[in-house]
Amino acid sequence: MNLPPPRTIASFLALVATALASSYLLSSFREDEEKTEKPKLSMAYYLDKASLTGTGPDGEVMFQVWTKRAAQSMDDTSIDMETVRLVYGPPTALPWEVRANEGRIPPDISRIELRGNVVAISAAEGQPPTVIRTERLDVNPTTRDASTDADVTLEFGGRVVDATGMQANFETNDVQLLSNVHGRFLPNK
Repeated sequence: MNLPPPRTIASFLALVATALASSYLLSSFREDEEKTEKPKLSMAYYLDKASLTGTGPDGEVMFQVWTKRAAQSMDDTSIDMETVRLVYGPPTALPWEVRANEGRIPPDISRIELRGNVVAISAAEGQPPTVIRTERLDVNPTTRDASTDADVTLEFGGRVVDATGMQANFETNDVQLLSNVHGRFLPNK
């Protein structure tokens, strides 16, 4: 039996070694790609056109929240909302409707944090509405307390009052402006 020349054997062994090294390198790159390509989950769930209803111990509806989209993150159990509408109603208080561009319910569910173009409107039957405008408002859904440290505009009965900071209660309809209060009183038309 004739053996190929030593140069051919050396070339063949070099080719096999190169193929094995290439195969090893490719497999290690694929493992790295698989590790980095796997997406990490960032949401536990999301709901489009969601409605949340809060009830008291007696089962009576205390408030309702509607949102265009609600999402819960995996990092914590807070709920982020887009285009939010919060409604408090009778039997114990005047109806209040609060709208905002965004909202958040933290993990402890102690408040609803409303952000961006927040407008709260209340009107007794036959009375002109009371309107509160601000960029941020935190509402405790159980006690109906609302507060902000942002600029606030309060409109009622032809009067406009601007302030920095506010505390209010949607149950008792009490509003306390905290600082830098100044107003405009317009004549009735």
